[in-house]
Amino acid sequence: MRRGFKAEAKRLALEVREELGVTAHEAMDPYALAELYGIDVFTLHDVAETHSEAAALRHFTEVRPDVFSAAVLCLGRRRVIVENSGHERPRRASTLAHEMSHILLEHEFTTLLRTSGRECRNSDHNQESEAAELSGELLLPSDAARRLAYNGVPDESVAARFGISTEFARWRMNATGARLIAQRAKARNSH
Repeated sequence: MRRGFKAEAKRLALEVREELGVTAHEAMDPYALAELYGIDVFTLHDVAETHSEAAALRHFTEVRPDVFSAAVLCLGRRRVIVENSGHERPRRASTLAHEMSHILLEHEFTTLLRTSGRECRNSDHNQESEAAELSGELLLPSDAARRLAYNGVPDESVAARFGISTEFARWRMNATGARLIAQRAKARNSH
């Protein structure tokens, strides 16, 4: 990740949240974000029409849902996102925020296939790191993470409040240093 990108991502996420009318301490709906930017979001169920496609749908949503999360597709000059409807809503939120981050950051377009974990196929490592950082700031801003950590809010409650998975909440609370910062502040104040 290039130098200064975390600060840039923080500023951009706050600007985007402001456009949506959402403060840093409220949940952000990534579907509203896609709508704001004119990006249509389809599920695998939306695009499966034939019997053979139904078999593929079942494979990706039930048999092996871990192999496909989402894809940004280019239809002429228009971009759309296809997401895996077999995933739970919190995972879909983080996946959509990640794909929208690629769009917001104007990353060079190739077909970006979001697969298991935080990796995309056909994508550059730096772009992946940037999209992960921005999606984190969009869904759980570092300022909110620090305040929640200082108030001792557990990851499960953070996840429920922001509409994200517990795993994503834990990652953000650690990646932002929120828990460590809160712990140090409490230690200083107890002396």
